[in-house]
Amino acid sequence: MPDLITERVIYDGIQALNQSGAKELLKSPAHYQAYLARTREDSKALRVGTAVHKLALEGLDAYNATHAIAPDVDKRTKEGKAEWAEFVTANEGKAILTAEEGALVDAVANSAAACMKQNGIVLTKTEVMFTAFLGDTLVKCAIDGISDDGYIYDLKTCEDASPRGFLAASRKYNYALQNYFYRHAVESAYKCRVLGFRFIAVEKEPPYAHAVYELGPELMTGAAFDFERALTLYKECTASGNWPGYQTEITTIDIAAKPSAATNINFA
Repeated sequence: MPDLITERVIYDGIQALNQSGAKELLKSPAHYQAYLARTREDSKALRVGTAVHKLALEGLDAYNATHAIAPDVDKRTKEGKAEWAEFVTANEGKAILTAEEGALVDAVANSAAACMKQNGIVLTKTEVMFTAFLGDTLVKCAIDGISDDGYIYDLKTCEDASPRGFLAASRKYNYALQNYFYRHAVESAYKCRVLGFRFIAVEKEPPYAHAVYELGPELMTGAAFDFERALTLYKECTASGNWPGYQTEITTIDIAAKPSAATNINFA
């Protein structure tokens, strides 16, 4: 059993390869370094997505402990300023959502809960963060949910949860690599066999439609290659201290080219 990481700030501070970083590495090592240096700016999408995960996966008590809905007050008035100051003091350390954002979080989380109930999904472990060795490479994972029936689950809030829409997103964001990465990490850390990886997809607009998807063998075909290539690049670049961008020579591309696969790097 791995030592679980309970705080996101601790997880973020661990120097190890994760699935998001692996996707950046496949663009180029330079993209990976830019990813590490990037500051996550606050946005409505980020606030709502984080809150939906907390409410849908960990429940109302956990959500209320970490989030608060801002009161509708006029902070230009003396009374409004006082009410706002009282609210801020009472909710110190919590993420603050607007009333509109809070309503959206409720709607999406309720849809996710209905989706899981409809499909008999019972998550026995949620928000699972840990490190594991894949070969001699330290990796880290932040997994939404694991069930006792041997499946890993990932909650995706999306614009289009239809089969066509989710297929397009799977290709665009390389969900196959996430699937492969997490399965191998869980098997290594927990010494168990993972039966599959499923995505719970919930739309962010009415009617908040939902669906559960597994990726088929054709989508998963290149995942093993991408995974091994990312591990190799990570080890080579870490050892050399060189994190180059794209190839420097003139390169011919065609329809059959695989844009997600990084080219070989000469470290001489």
